[in-house]
Amino acid sequence: MAKSSYTHTSYYYGMPDMYMQMGYFPFPTQPAPEAVTGNVLVPYAMSMSMQCRYYLGQTEKIDISGGTQGYAALVNPVRSTMQLYINDWYVSNFTDQPVEMQVWFGQARAVTGAKTSSHITSGFVQPSPCPSSQGQIHYSSGGAFPPADGVIASTRILPPMSTINAEKNGHWILAPGTALMFQFPHAEREGGQVLSAIGWWEQPLFR
Repeated sequence: MAKSSYTHTSYYYGMPDMYMQMGYFPFPTQPAPEAVTGNVLVPYAMSMSMQCRYYLGQTEKIDISGGTQGYAALVNPVRSTMQLYINDWYVSNFTDQPVEMQVWFGQARAVTGAKTSSHITSGFVQPSPCPSSQGQIHYSSGGAFPPADGVIASTRILPPMSTINAEKNGHWILAPGTALMFQFPHAEREGGQVLSAIGWWEQPLFR
């Protein structure tokens, strides 16, 4: 009887190679690491802030006691070279009763008899300050409402002693010579105050 040429069994990690031929691997392979894309998602408002184009500010407290009307407005002057993109807004009601608020869009020239807020800052705080904003925050008690050259686009109710807000993410846009106003129409009130704050970024009208 002829001696078989197969004298010993080959092993792979201690297993016969026939298992390998059958497609069986006793030790599972490690999954390949996920590829790193290298892309970082940066919110657009953050990008504008890093370029010194994002601003935020607020009014002083606005007296609406005794039936007085009041308003707070973000105004883009007619000679501005920027478009203002509203990112978010806040309105606080310091009264102990609900307050009606109307959101008005219109011409900047309709915002008259107002004080200009100095409480505006760039969103990028650094030793070398960013340029001043083109947008201006105005506020006032009294006046005729609604102003001419505009439209009331929305009406809200502010609960007592509370703050409401909304994130617009840039889809409210003010061209030069236009304004956004939060107005508080006449109502019988014994006393109270409101305050408005807003954040926006600015981009050149022509690029």
